[in-house]
Amino acid sequence: MKIKVYRNLWGVQGPRDTAIAAIMDAGYDGIEAILFSPEEHHELRRILRCRRIPFKGTIWTKDAGPSIEGHLRQFSSQLGDLVRTGADSINVIGGYDCWSPGEADRYFEAVLKAGASADMPIAHEIHRNSALFHPTAVKRILPLFPELRLTCDFSHWVVACERLIDDQLDLIRLCGARADHIHTRVGTEEAPQVADIRAPEALPYLLAFERWWDIIWEEQVARGVEISTQCPEFGPPPYLPTLPYSGKPVADLAELCDWQKNRQVARFSQWIASRKGAEKIRP
Repeated sequence: MKIKVYRNLWGVQGPRDTAIAAIMDAGYDGIEAILFSPEEHHELRRILRCRRIPFKGTIWTKDAGPSIEGHLRQFSSQLGDLVRTGADSINVIGGYDCWSPGEADRYFEAVLKAGASADMPIAHEIHRNSALFHPTAVKRILPLFPELRLTCDFSHWVVACERLIDDQLDLIRLCGARADHIHTRVGTEEAPQVADIRAPEALPYLLAFERWWDIIWEEQVARGVEISTQCPEFGPPPYLPTLPYSGKPVADLAELCDWQKNRQVARFSQWIASRKGAEKIRP
């Protein structure tokens, strides 16, 4: 198995063609983005025609509120827009966190059927304010929909549960069996993002998340995944804390993403090498 790392355009400043060139020069393998307007779609479509790079588009249906039909309409509309723009894979932040089990089931039955016609990988993200907002919901839903693929962002569950989720390792392993993509943002019990991933006080959280990502990799290897993808999806303010009065971010967003990319790529190489070494000495 090999690893590929995407950079999210969330918080990226300046002209996008220049920014994407810098992202690729920094060693990323592709880009990931939510596009909010026809102008953003048009701009990225032009760039992708000039630069043939992987693009993971994100569907976000949060404005539909509690309406199942509204979420499905937004899903279909955004999916069509992203396909025309040039996405070759899709991440979905979809559904509503206060639905009943029956309502959530109706949503997934319909959205998985609608997505099947797109002929590209579609993964649904573990995310607050969505149908996959909490371990309890996902534990119930996964057995019902064997075709449901996941983007694993455990920072949302750590906030929702207000604890590190080492008591949910069986569920993390089940998620790994469905995981197509990982968001490697690290959060705490009280915030979806640590102030600076490089700081010593962030290390206990980083190591906890890495334990969970190792489980994802183990499950991906077991099912024969050839390419594992991830994105260091650290966000700009207000995800990135700011100093009082000045509003200045406490760290540089690009530096945080690059640092996490480099750490996880190096760690993955060591992880793969250790597995191969163990296989060689196995009797």
